[in-house]
Amino acid sequence: MQRVFALVGPTAVGKSAVAVELAQLLGAEIVSCDSMQVYRHMRILTQAPTHGQRTQVQHHLIDCIEPTSDFSVGEFRKMAAPIIDQILARGRRALIVGGTGLYLKALTEGLCDAPPADVRVREQLWSECQGVGSETLHNRLQSIDQVAASRIHPNDARRIIRALEVYTLTGKPISSWWRQASAELLHGQVMVIGITRTRAALYERINARLLEMIYEHGVINEVRELLRLPLSRTARQVHGLADIEQYLTGKMSLKDTVAIWQQRVRQYARRQLIWFRQTPNLQWVELPHEEPPWESAARLADLLRKVRIPATRPELVT
Repeated sequence: MQRVFALVGPTAVGKSAVAVELAQLLGAEIVSCDSMQVYRHMRILTQAPTHGQRTQVQHHLIDCIEPTSDFSVGEFRKMAAPIIDQILARGRRALIVGGTGLYLKALTEGLCDAPPADVRVREQLWSECQGVGSETLHNRLQSIDQVAASRIHPNDARRIIRALEVYTLTGKPISSWWRQASAELLHGQVMVIGITRTRAALYERINARLLEMIYEHGVINEVRELLRLPLSRTARQVHGLADIEQYLTGKMSLKDTVAIWQQRVRQYARRQLIWFRQTPNLQWVELPHEEPPWESAARLADLLRKVRIPATRPELVT
């Protein structure tokens, strides 16, 4: 049976509760794949696994970074990959759980660490492309990096320009950066299960959860304390923080704050579903409205025992 799994899906679909039950059935430890649950002092805002859930199953990469610090997908990969290796070395299975698709992609398809864009070089290349056409630039790419040229279509100006930009900045073909990233991928493929619900059920759960966070769980006080800190740019992206800040500063009523926050999270859930539909080899499972987490987990465990994933990996691109 596969030793590394991923359980993904939109926010509020019920991943945390199902994951705890599934991890116990699989003999797995959970590695969070959530860009916000990594932060401390945001337990309610991020709906991180509860203390009880974390005592049932070992969780990793939750509540471990101060919200005053930025956190990137590259840092996530550097932390997550060795954790997964250690879990496997202990004879356990690893269950990657979360809704941040880019983080999962960094582990399963690789992440190119080529240097960031250089505005001057990029603008120069775009100007040249507009003058002579993308095929001419593709011919130039062919002369310096045949591997990249074979993977990038002559009409794909954006990726041609990126490849030429990297070569201009580093003197190294972009394909060499791809190989370097590929060497850091997980050993063996990850079997990915996506859980979802009907659109109406998912939206109902989102709306209800946010009301509970405000009226029962004290999220407003949590935000009030967070705003005393010099929050990092990435920590400030957590859903609900900006909306509640508007309420606390008297710029919006609580009723309007709730309505706008609910709408933002519903829109985010749609974007998550669009992203995950592009994930290679993902198996979707729709959860019935009233099915308890342990029954969902039992069905998923049975599916994981039956599903076999292809031996080939998708090619790494930037």
